[in-house]
Amino acid sequence: MLKPKWIIALSIAGVMLLTGMIFVTYIISTSNTEVSLRTLIEAKQLDNTSEYDNMWKKISQVAQVTNAQKDALQEIFVSYAEARTSDGGGSIAKWIQESVPNVDTTTFNNLQNIITGSRDSWTQRQKELIDIHREHTQLMRKFPSSMILSFMGRKELEIKVITSTRTTEVFDSEKDDNVDVFNNKNAEKN
Repeated sequence: MLKPKWIIALSIAGVMLLTGMIFVTYIISTSNTEVSLRTLIEAKQLDNTSEYDNMWKKISQVAQVTNAQKDALQEIFVSYAEARTSDGGGSIAKWIQESVPNVDTTTFNNLQNIITGSRDSWTQRQKELIDIHREHTQLMRKFPSSMILSFMGRKELEIKVITSTRTTEVFDSEKDDNVDVFNNKNAEKN
């Protein structure tokens, strides 16, 4: 008769030990998941800062090339016109009829592609950050992980989403009345 009580007590102790091990494993897993997401969000924020800086430097530097090209073309046109009009009468008419150097808009097209590509890439990076933040927030709010993480002193994270003043104003007012593609000042007043 003593043997069965001992076996029952050992079985109960085994079940309690197994339950305790499962609970501790869950706590460790939840903590590790939160730390992984927190670290990923921090790294993504830092990476986004670097990418944002790179995007604007790239756009700025390509835009400087177009300014340099514009200045070079202006110099060519002016010197070409001066050379053709130095003898006086009727030279401008001859110059207009003659071949004028062609303007290559490749750099402007390249700049447009860089701007749109960089902005689309930047938007995708921000969406990735928002999605990772959503995962972290869910972990912090869902039961039972919310209790465990709260007990450990973990807090929800704030992320930085870069936007424009115009976008903020539109969302605050819930109205977007500016439909002028070329930002005509008269259209902005409407």
